[in-house]
Amino acid sequence: MNEYYAHSLAGEPPEKWQPLEEHLRNVANLAARFARPFGGKDWGYQAGINHDIGKGTKAWQAYLRKANGIVDEFTKFLDGHPNHAAEGARMLYARSQQAGKILAYCLAGHHGGLPNWHDIGRAALREKLAVPPAKISFPYVQPKLTETLPFVPDGERFGFQLQFFTRMIFSCLVDADFLDTERFLDPQRAERRAVYPEITELHRRFWKEFDALRAGADPELNVNKQRESVLADCQVAAGNKPGIYTLTVPTGGGKTLASLAFALNHAFKHGKKRIIYVIPFTSIIEQNARVFRQMLGDNAVLEHHCNFLTDDKDWRHKLAAENWDAPVIVTTNVQFFDSFYANRTSRCRKLHNVANSIVIFDEVQAIPVEKLKPCLEVIKELSANYGVTTLLCTATQPAISSSENFPAGLRIDSEIIRDVPALFANLKRTEEHFIGTLNETEVAARLMEHNQVLCVVNTRKQALDIFSAMPESDENIHLSALMHPAHRSKKLEEIRRRLRPENNLPCRVVSTQLIEAGVDVDFPAVFRAVAGIDSIAQAAGRCNRNGLHTTPCLVSVFAFPENRDCSFFKQAAQAAEKLFPRFAGRFTEPECVRDYFEEYFWRNEQRMDMDGILADCRKAVMGEIQLKDLARFQMIQSATVPVIIAIDEEAVRLVNSLEHVEHKGGILRKLQQYTVQIYPFQLEEIRDWLENQPPGVWVLRSAELYSDTTGLKCTSPQGEAFFG
Repeated sequence: MNEYYAHSLAGEPPEKWQPLEEHLRNVANLAARFARPFGGKDWGYQAGINHDIGKGTKAWQAYLRKANGIVDEFTKFLDGHPNHAAEGARMLYARSQQAGKILAYCLAGHHGGLPNWHDIGRAALREKLAVPPAKISFPYVQPKLTETLPFVPDGERFGFQLQFFTRMIFSCLVDADFLDTERFLDPQRAERRAVYPEITELHRRFWKEFDALRAGADPELNVNKQRESVLADCQVAAGNKPGIYTLTVPTGGGKTLASLAFALNHAFKHGKKRIIYVIPFTSIIEQNARVFRQMLGDNAVLEHHCNFLTDDKDWRHKLAAENWDAPVIVTTNVQFFDSFYANRTSRCRKLHNVANSIVIFDEVQAIPVEKLKPCLEVIKELSANYGVTTLLCTATQPAISSSENFPAGLRIDSEIIRDVPALFANLKRTEEHFIGTLNETEVAARLMEHNQVLCVVNTRKQALDIFSAMPESDENIHLSALMHPAHRSKKLEEIRRRLRPENNLPCRVVSTQLIEAGVDVDFPAVFRAVAGIDSIAQAAGRCNRNGLHTTPCLVSVFAFPENRDCSFFKQAAQAAEKLFPRFAGRFTEPECVRDYFEEYFWRNEQRMDMDGILADCRKAVMGEIQLKDLARFQMIQSATVPVIIAIDEEAVRLVNSLEHVEHKGGILRKLQQYTVQIYPFQLEEIRDWLENQPPGVWVLRSAELYSDTTGLKCTSPQGEAFFG
């Protein structure tokens, strides 16, 4: 009898193909190694050794040979295109309706994605398993199937635990399958996968760079003394056992580098394999990743988010992004949490590499309240059963710890800062006051009284209206999400240039919230439209950030005459306004922040899982998991439409190249740097305007649709139109 094969090579005889037994054992061993950190070694091995067992039928071997133009003794068994993934799932389910069912999801979905248990009018797992398994003629010894779960069931959370474990085993399987298949079919690509520096080497690099930074800092400056205090607390806490920690530090207190120091020391002591830094906004992720590269080296840091573009020759980065096989990952809330509810192989492949890591959540309060409970469940499960140490790192720690009033919260092991009130008092560089109601023109007039000032508002229209009321000048700058990322980056560079003490140029900035969380700018005065206390505190973090002014600088909070904000901003603002009289001048103090979040969470607890994700998870206690349905979870459910802004030379070149390539994904990813999100009604306005232009002049795709300092414009030789 001829050999059974897993993969063929085009133009090569079967003797050079990959034997099925070799592939199964390679994948089984890899998947077992990937699952070992969370106790799933036996489960990973079973998934791997069985995942392609459906290729052990004579019909599938006949199909493989036909695809390669080979006629032999298998040919007579030819029967269409057999579903090998479903066959493996059926065989395991026939052996065990408990463990076999969990593994069946992984096997049935290892190409097309994790399925639902049941669906109306669709081929779900239940229907696939109802078909008797085909006869496997491939001779191999089936190892004993494990029935023991590697975690202790936790009451009503068991359904969530079960679907989470299924997804993690799936991750181990698909990554192992991809890697072994790649090693056989594309050995050159496999060889490009990098060998990264060990945590011990990163630890050495970090402290070498950090000591150099210290040498150039003024040790007598108060802000530097407080940063040293924060660092010292982080170094002490790094020796503690793995768990869930909070790091509550005012903006400008050095929490980014201090948290990295904690993570490196903790990883060094406890054998953690990587550090994952999760950031809420793409507007600051590039800034933080740049700092990490400076401290650790380019070859240690993977930056994985929608705006990051790599050089086509940077194979190390491209391949690491597939499975997060790098020692330091910098990513977004969206990329992180969406992946833990995803069902596609490409999104789930990296998940197993989160186990036995340190995950730092920067500005955790930025998680949308309507998504909070599903996100907290992910954090709980990773910390409880997957060897993850979690660090919640923020200037405005929300009330997310478990309590009688909030049982869904996290059980925090410890706050790292030994005296949070004292740290906030010592780093107090601003006073925050509510100055009443102002219209857009009045706000613009107030801003013009300052040489350098930042104004942050809640909507694009508010920002535009205030900016439009200011005199036209290079000294006045507008920032908006209507500017594509490359454009915003240039604007931020110009803002920082003007603010540098050696330049000290006039700089009045009107911005939406994109500038708030972590953007490294330092203004002597800030205005903030009324919003949640956390947003006000973030805006205050752009004021006197580096402590260059010895007396506190003023953060002026104002309201518009008519509150036209959406319900989210209204509720947050209402919760904050109740606290203004009691905490006048000190809106950013921990007591005020705590009271705000308790009030705000109390109002919104019923909205903390608006998609009903956890209810679906609870139904999975018998292994009947709607994994495809759970993938509806999205941190951001955008109602906007992406529009490419093709006026830069590089953007025009990329757009033109779309016509000449079959696979457009790589080009479209690069074009994300030149993309803005607009609402559908704005797109319709643009289309309507274009239809009124002279025939033959315009099509939307080739129009110069772009964002500048005043908003979104469409221009042509015949004129221009503005869309606010």
